Amino acid sequence: MAQIEIKNLSFKYKTSDKETLKKVSLCVEKGQFIVVCGKSGCGKTTFLRCFKPQIRPAGNIDGMIYYTGENMEEMTDEDQAKKIGFVMQNPEHQIVTDKVWHELAFGLENFGEKSEHIRAKVAEIAEYFGITDWYYEDTDCLSGGQKQLLNLASIMVMGPEVLVLDEPTAQLDPIAAEKFLDILKKINEDFGITVIISEHRLNYVLQKADKMLILDMGQVEKYGDVREIVKKGLYMDIEPLMPVPSRIFGKSIGQGEVPISVAEGRRWLENQGKIQNKKAGKVIEGIETPKKKDRKTLDFQYSVVCKDIWFRYEKNGRDIVQGLNLTVKRGEIFAILGGNGAGKTTTLLLLSKILKAYRGKLKIDGKTALLPQNVQILFERETVSEELGHISDKLIKEMKLEGLMRMHPYDLSGGEQQKAALAKILLKDPDILLLDEPTKGMDNIFKEELGRLLKSLAARGKTIIIVSHDLDFCGEFVDRCGLFANGSLISISDVREFFVNNRFYTTTVAKLAREIVKNAYKMEDIIC
Repeated sequence: MAQIEIKNLSFKYKTSDKETLKKVSLCVEKGQFIVVCGKSGCGKTTFLRCFKPQIRPAGNIDGMIYYTGENMEEMTDEDQAKKIGFVMQNPEHQIVTDKVWHELAFGLENFGEKSEHIRAKVAEIAEYFGITDWYYEDTDCLSGGQKQLLNLASIMVMGPEVLVLDEPTAQLDPIAAEKFLDILKKINEDFGITVIISEHRLNYVLQKADKMLILDMGQVEKYGDVREIVKKGLYMDIEPLMPVPSRIFGKSIGQGEVPISVAEGRRWLENQGKIQNKKAGKVIEGIETPKKKDRKTLDFQYSVVCKDIWFRYEKNGRDIVQGLNLTVKRGEIFAILGGNGAGKTTTLLLLSKILKAYRGKLKIDGKTALLPQNVQILFERETVSEELGHISDKLIKEMKLEGLMRMHPYDLSGGEQQKAALAKILLKDPDILLLDEPTKGMDNIFKEELGRLLKSLAARGKTIIIVSHDLDFCGEFVDRCGLFANGSLISISDVREFFVNNRFYTTTVAKLAREIVKNAYKMEDIIC
């Protein structure tokens, strides 16, 4: 008997005229690791939330979900909470207490477990996850990666049989994301817990998976063995969603087994030998490599000037930003990179003048607009149309919002919410755009559209400053990068030079990109 059996599952939001899920049917065996992917808005989040009726969105549902033969709708709330754990995209949305150890104990306390049992289980899970060093820390002092790890540990302490995760690494830096996924696979192997995860970072997660599910317009497009699905996907319109090594494999002769990870991609390149240099300049990894800038050179002047900026949140607290010196030109796209807790978001808040430095000088030439990391705080109305007011038809078309105007903003997918929020701040016609993780929740197709839009805005003289963990996006679309660490800007350079020099930070996909450049292409012809 399958652990989970889904039969003809359909779902429609109350604010939408079309079904988000359409007769989805599949079986999940105990202990499997399943990756769910698809274009933004394909129904991934809605599908995953259907496994937890308590957090399922408001709407009309049809079809059945059986858990070990029992209708999930008939399971008690306690059984659902214990047996099926859910990790959300935003770590902040799941933490409910003030201390780490309180958070670990919260679930067991609500089940009425005895104090001795709670103490023993919490201590055990803290050791397993390696979080004993911050056992007594305040939860609001943790980094994004630590918070997400705490969320996972808080669920595991209750002994679930299934883990459902909705883009759990979306707000984590690349290194923290890898560590999180490593622990998730260890849990899967050590305890035989079934894992169902939606994820855009396929380059690392697919090597851990048994099966892959691709959703398209709310329907099952493909479901089965990972390598088989990836190989088929390379010749479909979902090709941009596939891992970078797989896409490179597909654009070549494509002989042998399709690589699905960075390590496999490197080995495949070594086996294939060097590709002829005449192929340099073609689209690889979704990156076009023009010889010249694809936008006109502007009469640059500085839009942002920071001189020796210092900031701390508390009078006697530590400095979050330390001696920041930065200049950004008009019409430039500048990326601020670095690990969680490095001071990147705080810097954006300083540039927007929401926060004020206690030392240093800041000059802003023009009107600013900030896209926060949590874009939901920008939404106040019942529909996207009301949120955007008198938005021009041209901008609606340019951002592909036509089919979303009648929907409630909270009913949109993560990528769609990002687009709607960006459209809202563009209505103010700002001179300087401050974007905090603008590609969060977006698939590669949406990212390409966003990148082209940002380049178009920059060509019109808009200055764009991005905080991002998305190395691929920055490598393709920004002009310069700055690396933050412990509140300081420790490295700043042209994007090409940045990715070559900062080898220890730019790991994962960017690392493979450098290998491709080294083995196959002329450095001067590609920005990696």
